[in-house]
Amino acid sequence: MIVKTVLSFFIFMALSLAHPVAWADFEQDLAATGNISPALRELHARALAGDAEAQLNMGGVFCKGQDVEQDYAECAKWFRLAARQGHSQAQFNLGMMYDLGLGTAQDHTEAVKWYRLAADQGLALAQLNLGVAYATGQGVLKNELDATRWLRLAADQGEAQAQFNLAVMYANGQGVKQNFTEAYRWARLAALQGHETAKALAQDLSRQMAPEQQAGNLADTAREPSASGSAVSAASAASAGTGDYYLQLAAFKSKKEAEKYLAGMLTKLGKIDKTLSIFTADGWVRTQMGPYITLNEARTSAASLKTLLGYEPLLKQH
Repeated sequence: MIVKTVLSFFIFMALSLAHPVAWADFEQDLAATGNISPALRELHARALAGDAEAQLNMGGVFCKGQDVEQDYAECAKWFRLAARQGHSQAQFNLGMMYDLGLGTAQDHTEAVKWYRLAADQGLALAQLNLGVAYATGQGVLKNELDATRWLRLAADQGEAQAQFNLAVMYANGQGVKQNFTEAYRWARLAALQGHETAKALAQDLSRQMAPEQQAGNLADTAREPSASGSAVSAASAASAGTGDYYLQLAAFKSKKEAEKYLAGMLTKLGKIDKTLSIFTADGWVRTQMGPYITLNEARTSAASLKTLLGYEPLLKQH
């Protein structure tokens, strides 16, 4: 059972309208007073001026019916404007609109196109859905090797659904050699984040594994696979001392994309006392922040970054 993520919007604003208004009324009332809040008026002006973040937020307002009449066509229109400017979250959202046929004709091939653009920028949710598309052959030629590759990238970023899906791939031998030990490890990672189906899968897999295999996996549950450097496991957290800890942020196909991502992160984070850097592993250019002297410091920073990134960065030790 391979599952896509649900439609997800990141709306970074606070609007307070007394009464919902339809889009036509919104346009007509711009010159009036009292009908449109200053915040929404200002957001609309920035969106019309070409601000991609504002366009994303305008799309979210109409898609969710947040203080305006819900209008999926307007939602898709604004997402498309932001997506064409390279905004990864808008690209993912537009892909979901095509996948579900909301505000536009359903088109799985077009959905995959937008997922890929966002996935190439390191967006974990897009990597997840692109992996599912390859696993199911929906919108793209079925390819379980590519499915596993994209799911692993999202799973490496801590995306629970991707971790569960990767566990399923290992359990079924899809795109990888069947390996119940790896399947159990990924299922446990997802289960620790509250993924209920992953908990059930881990229980089923445990019955097919020797006790020593389960013990080894439990000790390594939080270990990052395949990337360079040793990983920090949850089981060793209490006894860990000091060392060079890093937070892995995202993975890209090219150094140029990684550098662009880091430039954006610097703008979002402002003045920080840690270094943002790039390293290459498994054919992917990965971005990281650090070093942190203690494990507790790294874990605190990871929790803080979760709000900004939408997922918690992976913790590694070099």
